[in-house]
Amino acid sequence: MATGLSHEEAPPRPAAPPPESRRRRSPLGLVLIIVGILLLFAVAWIGARAYLAHQELAAAAPDVQVVRSAVESGEAARAAAAAADLQKRAHHAATLTSDPVWQAAEIIPWIGPNLAAVRTVASATDTLAHDVVRPLVSVAGSADPRDLKLSGGKIDLKPLLTAQPVVEKAQTAFESAQQEMASIDDRSVIVPIATAVDKLRSAMTSVAPDLEAAGNTARLLPGMLGATGPHSYLIVAQNPAELRATGGLIGSVALVTTDKGAIALTAEAAGTSIGPWPEPVFAVPTSTTDLYGPLVGRYLQDVNFTPDFPLAARTAAAMWVKAHGGVVDGVITVDPVVLSTLLRATGPVTLPSGDVLTSSNAVSLLLSGIYARFPNQPSLQDAFFSSATTALFSKIASGGADGKALATALTAAGSSDRLRIWSSRPSEQSVLQSTTLAGNLPVSDPQTTALGVYFNDATGSKMDYYLSTSVAAGAAVCRLDDKITSVLHVTLKNNAPANAATALPAYVTGNGTYEVPAGSIRTRIAFYGPEKGFLAGVKSKGADLPSLAGTDKGRPVAVVEVQLAPGESTSIDVEFLGTLQKAPGLTVAVTPTLKGDGTTPDVGARTAIGTVAVPCTASVK
Repeated sequence: MATGLSHEEAPPRPAAPPPESRRRRSPLGLVLIIVGILLLFAVAWIGARAYLAHQELAAAAPDVQVVRSAVESGEAARAAAAAADLQKRAHHAATLTSDPVWQAAEIIPWIGPNLAAVRTVASATDTLAHDVVRPLVSVAGSADPRDLKLSGGKIDLKPLLTAQPVVEKAQTAFESAQQEMASIDDRSVIVPIATAVDKLRSAMTSVAPDLEAAGNTARLLPGMLGATGPHSYLIVAQNPAELRATGGLIGSVALVTTDKGAIALTAEAAGTSIGPWPEPVFAVPTSTTDLYGPLVGRYLQDVNFTPDFPLAARTAAAMWVKAHGGVVDGVITVDPVVLSTLLRATGPVTLPSGDVLTSSNAVSLLLSGIYARFPNQPSLQDAFFSSATTALFSKIASGGADGKALATALTAAGSSDRLRIWSSRPSEQSVLQSTTLAGNLPVSDPQTTALGVYFNDATGSKMDYYLSTSVAAGAAVCRLDDKITSVLHVTLKNNAPANAATALPAYVTGNGTYEVPAGSIRTRIAFYGPEKGFLAGVKSKGADLPSLAGTDKGRPVAVVEVQLAPGESTSIDVEFLGTLQKAPGLTVAVTPTLKGDGTTPDVGARTAIGTVAVPCTASVK
């Protein structure tokens, strides 16, 4: 009997696992397999869609430049085609990055914020393409003030009225897209995505002022041109040869009326013919008269001693109404520098005197030549100046100006602070308040200290034609409490010839009327600090300088007076301490002046502000 196993017998098979164990493991393995497949699918799906979205956005990028160039050149069909392609591609990219799989993946650590950022960029681009670019392209010819046609003293308002709601809606959509982009935390995304976010933000920041200007134009122009009924505007001509804080003494005024697009010059008057009055005709704040004297509310020529243009405009309007009756709906300032720019759009204008006024001779003729031609005859000087404004207005009103060049000239005038607008109508003024045209006092915020430097003539003459000025500023944290110290450094020079006392007309030098030697220039400079700040010091060449200290709407103010003989110069340093600012950002508003050498200032730029170091050792407390 055999005792071993036959070589043909199979070894015993291992015992099968219990059925319960098989049931416990199999579903788990299946789930893991399924999850793995889903993850691979999701990664592939997201990767493919991300690639396609990137391709769409990359292909759409050139459309933006095509739209801009086509609108600039007036090629409406080309602009519309590019806008349509931009919208299609942007919408496809947004769709690719907003499906449930993509959004579910946004909860995954690290990768989620990157996916969310890509989706937000695509969504914002879709909003810009669909709700901003394409609608604006459809009304580009109507909303652009450069395309407005003025003929026979009238502008057709229908295109503007049609474009108004479209532009306003586009501006709202743009602000929504900006908020979308602001929600991205670019600290939690990879470099390529952060770069794309920065590029779109930068592009939106660069175009925002243009869109805001278009929106403001759409809101303001129809009403100001009389779409809802007659409007009357006081056009105030400032003379920078005798400085005032907003730009110059008011030499002449004209009343312009608008009604349903029709524009007419209905009245004119010399500044000297209005007032003065024994008592203020407008309630000027005591803080203003403490700084600038009681004449602000009594003399038209002195209403703009204050740099607060809305206050000066309201006072001037009240004076006109008291002298001539009627209603003034707004005040607009111009000066010979602005006129010279407008003459680039109209071309030369022939005056009743036979003089030909051009963009190159307007400033020298109106601010110097007429005083030599009519010495000590202010009535003839006023008449000449008035004839120049009337002739230029008549040429513009008759359609004798290129629309694009005219709009460019007005934009440049606004940018240089020589064109100011105030409206008595709250709906219009609320729009103007947010623009550079408003002429408000400087407004600070936690990141920025806003300062001001304003010049007022105290010679009682036209010698500021020879005055040159420069302004520099700086801000820094100098104290242990982290409050911001800011400084202003201002230099003035009298460039009049050495023999100015005898070579220039007495009307120009003042002839010592206010105890200023003929040929010398006396100037009062008002330095404005940040709201709720403090005046820390006023010096000249290292020595303390007497000043009149006060406040204006919560801002510390120092008023300094200097007197310069021909060829003489001086500099002043004023220091302020801020209480609300958390960073050393800085802006400075300055009275637009002349260059002091007889040449025409660049109307397209504000006064250049230099940089000065903050003497922290003197400020630490």
